[in-house]
Amino acid sequence: MSKITTPKTLLLGAGLCAMLPMVAQAQANGSLAELNALKAQIELLKQQQQAAMAVVERQQAQIDTLISQQTTIQEDVAEVNDSVVKRTDDGDFLVGETTVSIGGYIKAQAALSDNGFSDGKANEIVSAGSLRRTDDDADNRVSLSARESRFNIGTSTPLGGDTMKTFIEADFYGADDEANEFVSNSYSPRLRHAYMSWGNWLAGQTWSTFMDLNGLGEIDAFSTQSSSIFVRQTQLRYTYPLDWGNLQFAVENPEDGDDDQDTPDMVARVNVDQDWGHVSASTVVRRFSLDNTEDDDSRWGAGYSLTGRFPTFGRDDIRLQANYGNLGRYMALGAYPNAKVDDGQLDLVEAWGASAIYRHFWTDNLRSSVAYAVTELDGDGEGNETDSYDSAFINLMWSPFANTTLSAEYQRFDLDEVDGDNFDLDRLQFAAKYDF
Repeated sequence: MSKITTPKTLLLGAGLCAMLPMVAQAQANGSLAELNALKAQIELLKQQQQAAMAVVERQQAQIDTLISQQTTIQEDVAEVNDSVVKRTDDGDFLVGETTVSIGGYIKAQAALSDNGFSDGKANEIVSAGSLRRTDDDADNRVSLSARESRFNIGTSTPLGGDTMKTFIEADFYGADDEANEFVSNSYSPRLRHAYMSWGNWLAGQTWSTFMDLNGLGEIDAFSTQSSSIFVRQTQLRYTYPLDWGNLQFAVENPEDGDDDQDTPDMVARVNVDQDWGHVSASTVVRRFSLDNTEDDDSRWGAGYSLTGRFPTFGRDDIRLQANYGNLGRYMALGAYPNAKVDDGQLDLVEAWGASAIYRHFWTDNLRSSVAYAVTELDGDGEGNETDSYDSAFINLMWSPFANTTLSAEYQRFDLDEVDGDNFDLDRLQFAAKYDF
């Protein structure tokens, strides 16, 4: 077996090889002095070799330490990449035990409206209040905007034998104070959703439990279907699952348009989901108080909503909705008041609304929706109160690529007041949208 040659052996061998001619010369001359001098040189060489080996050993120790540190760092990075941050099959991120999802969409819109309608700084929302600002003698208006674009972050974490989920979302329908179209169009972000859910419980701001998203349909007009129940607010909700659907109960933020009330809005809802379709029935109960009167008058009001979504032919479907009662701010973006004061007494306002939306798929990528919605005051009104409010839509939506939709939509709105005044709006709206 051959021996391993070390740096020390190499240095010693090189020194001895260099001195061999000197040893031979000393032997030939037979000089004792020369032999002693040679011996001294060998001793000096050995000392130099030892010093050099000490330096080599220190350098080797430093190199071994660096190799060990680098190996540890690489192992730690590999462990982080492998166990702390991962990509899921759905494209989300897994950070430890928490799944993080990022989403939203970019949406650009262009609208051509008659009767001078622009509603301020390129705001595409149509409401009873904005319709009252139209003018039959005014020219058409063009409005371009991207403020409906939105982004959201959601998380899901195993917690206490169940899953804690969170969701927060914002768009740009916030305050218009800095939204000057002359230069920057700097629309403020606006909180849409911010809630957490664990098991059957939900707490935070999201769609009211009184609202069924199935009643909205695929319409490009942003939340403007005249009979839709459309409210987001903070709430505490409990959902009881059943084989055929679920029951939901919630207490939600009260608001009457004046002073906040002393009792939360209370909502109960039943959802039925089967192969033949979806049906939902809900009720909201609210208490209104009139302060600063002799008897501090108060009234309890209630509203009711029934929605359904049913498949028809192929991928087509129809969506139906009927609402009745003391709906106030819950229906049609507040087209009807919650209550009014008559001779010092509270008088609750009741109205009804109904809608039908049919969606037809021409091809897998091309589809259209046709919608009609109508509302009306139930009872006597006065002055400029809304007597009836209806809307109609027809659109064409094309999805040439995944998560992409190009659309064109015609919209018609009519508002009649009790005193006989009426307001109408015709609008053609185009949009390009990409979901991410």
